[in-house]
Amino acid sequence: MDFFEQQDRARGLSGYLIFLFGLGVIVILVAVFCLASFALGITAEHREMAWTLELAVLSAVLSGISIFLASAFRIHWLSKGGQVIAESLGGQRLSGNTKDPTARQILNVVEEMAIASGTPVPPVYLMDEEGINAFAAGYSPRDAVIGVTRGCALRLNRDQLQGVMAHEFSHILNGDMRTNIRLTGIIFGIVFLSRIGRIMLDFGRLSGGRRRSGKNEGGGILIIVGLGLFLIGGIGAFFGAMIRASISRQREFLADASAVQFTRNPEGISGALKRIGGFSEGSKLHSPEASEFSHMFFGSGVSSLFATHPPLPIRILRIEPNWKKTYPNTDKITEKPPSIESTSALAGFAAPPSAQVTDAKPRENQVAPVSNRGKSPSAQSFLKTTQQIDGEKLAQARSLISSVPEYLIERAREPFGARCLLFAMLLDTQNEKVLEKQIHTIQLQSESGTAEETEKIMPHLSGLSSEQIFLLVEESRPGIAELSPRQFSTFQDLIFSLIASDDQITLFEWSLQKIIDHDFGKKHSNPQPLHGRASVSSRLPECAVLIGALAYHGQDGADPQPAYNVGIRSLDRSGRAPFPEKNACGLSSIDQALQRLSKLSAVDKRSLLEACARTIDYDGKTTDVEIQILRGISCFLSCPLGPDLIANAPSA
Repeated sequence: MDFFEQQDRARGLSGYLIFLFGLGVIVILVAVFCLASFALGITAEHREMAWTLELAVLSAVLSGISIFLASAFRIHWLSKGGQVIAESLGGQRLSGNTKDPTARQILNVVEEMAIASGTPVPPVYLMDEEGINAFAAGYSPRDAVIGVTRGCALRLNRDQLQGVMAHEFSHILNGDMRTNIRLTGIIFGIVFLSRIGRIMLDFGRLSGGRRRSGKNEGGGILIIVGLGLFLIGGIGAFFGAMIRASISRQREFLADASAVQFTRNPEGISGALKRIGGFSEGSKLHSPEASEFSHMFFGSGVSSLFATHPPLPIRILRIEPNWKKTYPNTDKITEKPPSIESTSALAGFAAPPSAQVTDAKPRENQVAPVSNRGKSPSAQSFLKTTQQIDGEKLAQARSLISSVPEYLIERAREPFGARCLLFAMLLDTQNEKVLEKQIHTIQLQSESGTAEETEKIMPHLSGLSSEQIFLLVEESRPGIAELSPRQFSTFQDLIFSLIASDDQITLFEWSLQKIIDHDFGKKHSNPQPLHGRASVSSRLPECAVLIGALAYHGQDGADPQPAYNVGIRSLDRSGRAPFPEKNACGLSSIDQALQRLSKLSAVDKRSLLEACARTIDYDGKTTDVEIQILRGISCFLSCPLGPDLIANAPSA
């Protein structure tokens, strides 16, 4: 599976979705015109308007506007992130520092999958449903959430749970989530007329007394039109079910196959599907909102005219051709204790008070030196993790997680500790005067105890590699996501103040700010397209800036031009992008270049990242400086970047 190609294919699927939507709308508009003509034909005053071109245009315009606005508003609401979908289904967020063993297992599996794939660690929501089911929802990997039912948590073992989570991460990486949101919004629009019909029926009944007295026959017309619109909503439901089925079934097969590819353990996901087949509740969900989001679930959550998921036996046989078509008795819980305690598992945090905003700004293009604390493996190995997750990479993700002190992991998993951890990463331990200024800034702009906790965390960060540091940054994401827009703005201001304390910006500080602004901050900004349609050939000068920066900062004093040539030639064999001057590759120039490069297509972004990796690998080693630049670039471009593959590190 290739993340970048799948993202572009998901864009193509949207075109098919629009075609089906248009077909459904045309049928509905014709039905509305027929209904309006029938209703007017039985009245004495407006009978002449029935079956006229003017009525056809008027009914089409009014119906079309209603459908479009309903779809647009629904898509806008869903685009706020997966959190709104999880909460509408009754989900409650699991706390990152829960001690409940079953909840901890779910979070660990999700965390490992996220680190191995290079995507942000998503928040996990628990739904109080006995059916075995799960879903991934969001507008992009940056605002995705994972939803898990209580039945899924209690009735699957670790391998089976990992298979289900791999299936959901496939939807995240394949770009299915955005398609699912558009699908939900479109279907809401074409069934919206039934809601209008129900309202008209209610009004018609209320005016029934006046109609019986002979003073007003409007109530009867309202009832006829309302009933008609309600039935026309059934047409919308028919097309909605057909659209869900035509798009979702093949995506489910792809996600099942990807789950096997990710885990290298077919028995994990096939075992989960068998457990569903052997359970009296199956994958059924009882939430009133379940039918609207049925195409997002791992298993069929509701019954439908057109099934959104392939039949269980077919899914299992594709994974396990020699299956004997028998199901285990899943009604009894035998492999783990039946306990997920909501009081211990759900998130809570202390909200910080409002803080004063500083106006200090770092000087342009001034880059403070960054120490190369360690050597890392081939940069191209980072990119490979975005194209395939397998058992080896999952094991490496676990190894990376276990290499970080547990004390820091625990701090990262709760909102207050996560903020203190990120503040501690920015403290200047080499300059006592700057450090004192930073601590004073934290005391002024945050709640009581923050400065003390930050200072307590600071010594534990000493000696960690960049990959371990960035792992902690990712671990802190779910906790930071709990902040309100005002709290997040205050947090951002304090981060900026700490970076600006010495009037210069290091590459690590630049990279961290990119992650916070363009990753953590996605929840609080309007949804934007993940990728554009521009090609690398139209953005060569900007590509040259990025590759030039990596060449200048990553060659340990050696001539940077050969490294630049290796990278740029993979994008431009014609020599149209000459080697830039060093002063043209500063952080301000990189920022300007990234603004235009964010419009590249997903596949062209992959080509750019591969060119960056070639430049980094020219001297046979990857330094922390290069990791920091590559992290900032990949975050701004909305591309996942995998973990440090320690086992494959080249010799220095």
